[in-house]
Amino acid sequence: MMKSTKTLPENYNLAWQINVEKDKRQMILLQLLALPWGLLVLVFLGWYVVTLRSELFGGPGFEISLGVVLALLPVMGLSVILHELVHGAFFWFFTREQPRFGFSLFYAYATAPGWFFSTSYYWLIGLAPLVILTALGLALIPFAREELVYLLLFGIFINASGAIGDIYIVTRLALEPAGTLIEDQGTGFRVYRPAE
Repeated sequence: MMKSTKTLPENYNLAWQINVEKDKRQMILLQLLALPWGLLVLVFLGWYVVTLRSELFGGPGFEISLGVVLALLPVMGLSVILHELVHGAFFWFFTREQPRFGFSLFYAYATAPGWFFSTSYYWLIGLAPLVILTALGLALIPFAREELVYLLLFGIFINASGAIGDIYIVTRLALEPAGTLIEDQGTGFRVYRPAE
């Protein structure tokens, strides 16, 4: 079974594609999906931190220092960068070629131009930042100082809520037949199926 290749087999045809730069409806759809997903992430993180670090919320209110507030923007940037670096590491692992990275006001991406991936490989590439970075952040929360807990929660939220595009594409790929290949184009995807 083919896992990754730079040569699309001759009997493969383009089945569908997405490009969020060109298809504004896809961008709007992802933004709409991000709202309930982000709320779900917030509820989970709230439950998690109250369960493990209830001392942070013992009084009638809680205070966050100015230093924590000022650190939110750099933590957001770091979360986005780490998210894309994890994608890039998995692209490199499966291709042994340097991935490319891109950033804009509304999204960031890592990609491996010219490569075609099986759905199983693409699931790993797509979900790796969500799983790895979330697990790492959650594992640190029980041991972190109070100020760092807030920053960790914010970083986990940015990473997890920002993964909505990854979740969307791997969910759609779950419906694809065996043998499907995916070409990541950074701002979009092309999905190829073998001819019947």
